[in-house]
Amino acid sequence: MKSYLLVPKESIETQAHPGVRGTEQGERVLQRSTALQFMISGRAPDMLRSLGLRSATLPGRLPEVSTPPTKSRKGRGRGRKNEVDVAASASEGPVMMESASASEVGTYRHMPLIGATMAHFNTEQAERIAREELGRDFEFIPDTVQLTFPGPVSAGQMGPRNQGLSSLQHREWPEECGVLSAHAQGIRGAGVMLGILDTGVDADHPEHMGRLIQFRYVSLFPNSPHNPARDVRGFDPDGHGTHVAGIAAGLNHGVAPEVDLYVASVIESETIRTSLGRVAAGMEWLLHQFSRPENATRPAVVNMSLGFPVQPPPGVSDMEYRLNIRALQTLVRRLVDSNVLPVVAAGNGGAGTAGYPAAFPEALSVGAVDFSRRVASFSASGVVGQRPVPDVMGYGVNVYSSTERRCNNQAFYERMSGTSMAAPYVAGLAALYRCRSPDLTAEEVRDLILDNTLKLPKTPAGRAGRGLAVFK
Repeated sequence: MKSYLLVPKESIETQAHPGVRGTEQGERVLQRSTALQFMISGRAPDMLRSLGLRSATLPGRLPEVSTPPTKSRKGRGRGRKNEVDVAASASEGPVMMESASASEVGTYRHMPLIGATMAHFNTEQAERIAREELGRDFEFIPDTVQLTFPGPVSAGQMGPRNQGLSSLQHREWPEECGVLSAHAQGIRGAGVMLGILDTGVDADHPEHMGRLIQFRYVSLFPNSPHNPARDVRGFDPDGHGTHVAGIAAGLNHGVAPEVDLYVASVIESETIRTSLGRVAAGMEWLLHQFSRPENATRPAVVNMSLGFPVQPPPGVSDMEYRLNIRALQTLVRRLVDSNVLPVVAAGNGGAGTAGYPAAFPEALSVGAVDFSRRVASFSASGVVGQRPVPDVMGYGVNVYSSTERRCNNQAFYERMSGTSMAAPYVAGLAALYRCRSPDLTAEEVRDLILDNTLKLPKTPAGRAGRGLAVFK
């Protein structure tokens, strides 16, 4: 039994193109649409269905998204591009999860907004036929590589655990970063959608309980009908995602407290591991939420306080790992193409340890400084494929935010350190910029952040990107 992520070679090999807004002079409001996907991606679910694989799509109504006119299919030969019907992926009726039996040949999950399909084969024959039919146009990327953080989740110093809001009566964002000034002007992130891919979020922590958080748990086996993803009230056994969400959007201590939060749990809290399939499923869910008719023209930011090393982990071949990384870049590119700004942590391994997705040119990569603007020793940096990392810096040492609650509902806050903390600070700034100027594209907001930084004097070359990100 093998699982794969089927990604069109066309989408992997094609470079990123301008986002959905501003693609032509004067064109400022263009809705997110399944038209953005590579049309050939629809061939995969059609072919897998013909082999007897069954859909593992969750029950319930998919978000309505605007779809382009479709072209009729002229046959089943290889290599015919732009000839698939993508409207079926956004059908208005409920898509019922089909029960599986031991005799089935496998299951699949089509993810049209990121242009990929997850397939789980129970028979070698089905896999062989699928490769013969689809191998020319699709990469079969094994979804078996357990991707993990490049270093400790909370590197550097940690302060004592604090109980309740009284332990920190005033927000500690320095005047220089512009957060307090933005809030004084009424710029607090309203109207912006902030997506977070992490270990989850405690929706009932005092820092978050005053808002509705759209939440999805993506299981360890995202393409299996026996272990479906679930839309439930937000939870977080680890506390990492809750801390990240608190920095970016906490009601009392967050940079952008009025954003609408969308959180997908894609990292296993006990092992801090994930897989390409889980990240892909989380991104697909976020894009579906962002593409709903009521959201299709709203600005959006996605925070990914996760990262994978440049070199493959033990037991994984270089070829297999390269395929995973190339596909991950394609997924990040899909966010940019959909006018969503991806903000990612640079990593916690120190100088010379930059990894992915921070090294992708489509991502805004973030290193960590302390509140005195000194680069943290653990903050990753380096050059990967001629791309310097990080782009900018954020506060990431002893940052105060929400973590967990006890069984008696006693809430806790902690100071944690890591680029995992610096990234949501910058994601929150991006939300403030998008709140002030919602007509700007994701790439224009990226440029604003890069152009409005505070220089870090006496910093070794290559360690701090453009400097400390601030709001101006």
